[in-house]
Amino acid sequence: MPIADQRQQPPYRQMEFSQRATGENALSPERAREQAEKLRQQAELIEQQRQHAENQSRELEQNNMRKARFNDELNEIGTRIHNSVRRIERELESMSKEQQELELVCECFRHHLQILSVLQPEQWPTDGVAERLRDALPKLERADNDFNEAYAYGRKYRHTDVLLNRPGETAERPFKWKSLKQDMARGLAFHLPLFLLILISWLTYTLISTP
Repeated sequence: MPIADQRQQPPYRQMEFSQRATGENALSPERAREQAEKLRQQAELIEQQRQHAENQSRELEQNNMRKARFNDELNEIGTRIHNSVRRIERELESMSKEQQELELVCECFRHHLQILSVLQPEQWPTDGVAERLRDALPKLERADNDFNEAYAYGRKYRHTDVLLNRPGETAERPFKWKSLKQDMARGLAFHLPLFLLILISWLTYTLISTP
């Protein structure tokens, strides 16, 4: 059996083997262009994917900010409208209550008018005046009391002044600080020259009488 040659090959033989292997594995120019084109396309695809991911992230962040602003405006406007609705409801409830009370007052006044309109004292016979007065006076007093109570309570109404002043009465003149200041200013302007004249006269007399 032959003994294998285990001696190390010379350097020139090793170079020959290396060049042969390289030649076998080397790519043709067309193959190299194809691989370069594939690498370029892969790089473009990766860049497109990266830009797409950044755009999605940026769009998501902008949408979240817009949603937060919308939610704040929604809560603010909703709260304002809710408070306005509650105020209007309370106002309508107060107006409805006053309307119901005024309807009762008006009905009470109509009832008294019906009673008073049938009294007609000018047609009473002379011999029955005392008895008719005893019967009619309580009716007149009840009508007068209800009338006074209605106008006394009517001053508390906020939505109407129909019971603020009784028929035939003039409205009370409200006190105004502005009018008082104007009156004081006019009074001061009228009396100021006289006051200055008295002061000058007193100073002159003092200086003359002083030794």
